[in-house]
Amino acid sequence: MAEPLQSPYFKGNTLTLSVRRVGKKSPLQLHDGDEVQARIVDVIEPATLSVVVIVEVDPDPKQGDQMSRPTSPLKMVLKVFDRRFSVQLREELKPTGPSTLVTEEEYLGFLQQGSMADFVASYNREYKVTSNDWDSPMQEAYFSLTCARMKETEARIYDYLIDLQGVHIPTFYADVQIASQPVAGEQVHENFAKYIDVGAILIEYIPGFLLSTMVTETPESAWPGICDRAIKVVHKIIGHHFVNTDMQTRNVIVRPDGEGDYRVFYIDFGLCDFRDPLDSDEVWMEYSYQNAEENRIGWSLANAISRAKGKKGKRYKGKLPLPWEFTPSNRFRGQDIEGYPKHIWYP
Repeated sequence: MAEPLQSPYFKGNTLTLSVRRVGKKSPLQLHDGDEVQARIVDVIEPATLSVVVIVEVDPDPKQGDQMSRPTSPLKMVLKVFDRRFSVQLREELKPTGPSTLVTEEEYLGFLQQGSMADFVASYNREYKVTSNDWDSPMQEAYFSLTCARMKETEARIYDYLIDLQGVHIPTFYADVQIASQPVAGEQVHENFAKYIDVGAILIEYIPGFLLSTMVTETPESAWPGICDRAIKVVHKIIGHHFVNTDMQTRNVIVRPDGEGDYRVFYIDFGLCDFRDPLDSDEVWMEYSYQNAEENRIGWSLANAISRAKGKKGKRYKGKLPLPWEFTPSNRFRGQDIEGYPKHIWYP
């Protein structure tokens, strides 16, 4: 069996990032096309659909050492959409397994033969449909297109939510790219580079803990306030003509903010669907309701609290009220539309 590729995303490694677009609130003194060095200082485990590392980046990599005062590197999060090391994505197509030199050689041959055009056309029609009949190169093609779509989606969502950046979501610093590397000793032709290059985003580093671990990270007295804030932030995020289909407590960071106070930040927007311009308000409201973003967070928190107060990890069955209980608002309840035909629109 071929050895898995060695990941470049390890502590101490330095990545060269090419800046595609700088965020409007970014502290980085950069322009489109600039290159920046990102030193990995920590790796967030486990890797899921993306690889997440904490990096240090110089605020102004172009400043002269003698002309400007030295400035401390900025710590930020680099979220990498790399098909080769997207553990969760690769596990969805069993028995894909990890990327190897063999799978990379086969994928490069697939690209050089011009087979990608037909696959892209099929993917654009049904990007959520996979096939057990796909061979290794087609699986890699699927991973490549899906990672690119998730990165573009997440970057676009940060633009949608610019007023919430730094308040309820991390500040978006830059859309970046990690240049393609030679595959099996062969330099990738420029026509295929976009299917090999790795997209990523730089966002604000938010220290804290996951909302999913709230009951073990905070005293019981803090639970109601944190839960209320989490629901309020959901209400501010949803309603922006997109639906987050991966709204989970594990995608929310809680940051201690002063004595006994906490702030809530939503951090994952790679799996969002945009509203089709043809959808009526009623149809879109029903789709939003069916995806139940508010309910996913609310019921997850309510269940966690119930189990924390119950015996041996089971739900609480006592008569005393729990510290916090969830009541759905049903604010997005629209028409009851069976078999709602979801349309995906990228504005």
